[in-house]
Order: sequence, then structure tokens, then C-alpha cells
Amino acid sequence: MGRLDKYARQSKRKEPSKVLPIRLPKSIYDRFRQRCEELGLSMSEAGYLLIKEEVEDVLYNPYTNEVGATIEPLSLPIQKEHHSTTKGTLGKPFLSSTRWTSTPYEVENELPCPLCHQWYSKANFSRHAKKHDITTREILESHEEIVNQMIQSRKSN
Repeated sequence: MGRLDKYARQSKRKEPSKVLPIRLPKSIYDRFRQRCEELGLSMSEAGYLLIKEEVEDVLYNPYTNEVGATIEPLSLPIQKEHHSTTKGTLGKPFLSSTRWTSTPYEVENELPCPLCHQWYSKANFSRHAKKHDITTREILESHEEIVNQMIQSRKSN
């Protein structure tokens, strides 16, 4: 029994909300998604409930069914992101992320699909790529020759 069991199928509060984008390793994402499905919760609901519990400092011990019980936190190693240091325009160093971006492949806010030979809105491209069971990065980088041809053709028109 986990921390989310007590929240299964509860309704959400109606108040203004903010989006919290997070990145997870695929293995953790898959296990969390499966756990949420078992409990009948969306991943957003489960994340909300875990964060709410954390900030409200209300601990629940599922083994004793006590609210307010002290639970020793699980110690996990923290992985730091790798950044490269480069010089800015004023000669001062700044950190630049090594995160991949689709910007080099964009033309008029659209990205080419080398498998369909069609152009799709940048905002919807990752959804389209999932239809091919591939990520945006994989589809653009693994078919770079076709992508470059499509970009050249689009730019010349």
C-alpha cells in the first residue's frame, strides 16, 4: 500500500491552477503511470496529491493508518544536469543547457515529417511522431537527409 492509496478516486478542488512540467526517466515514468492506472488516478492528479501532501506537511503512514506519523524519507542519489559554460556577449560566462531542441528543423513554425512527407505545426508534432512510435528527436535525426531535403524545398518556395 502506497501514499496514493488513500486518495484513490477523490475529486479535485476547483481553484486556479498552474502547470508544472517535469522530466522523469522512462523507467520511473512507466512505473508511475502503471501505478496511477491501478488506482484510477490520472498522473496529474497523483502528482498534485503527492505535492500537496509535501507542502502541507501532512504525513500519512500507510502501514499504521496514522496521519501525522513520522516517515523517514527515502534517500535517492541526485543526478545533476550537465551544462557547458560559454561566454556571453559581454564576455561573462553563462550556462547553456545541453537540452535538445527542434529549432534547427523549423520552417514557419512547422516541422517536417520525413515518414509522411508532410509538415505539421511545431505544437502538435510530438503527438504526430507518437503515431509512428518514435520521438520528435528520433524522427528528425534518424531521417536527416529527407528532413534536410524537405526544409530546402520549403525554403525555396
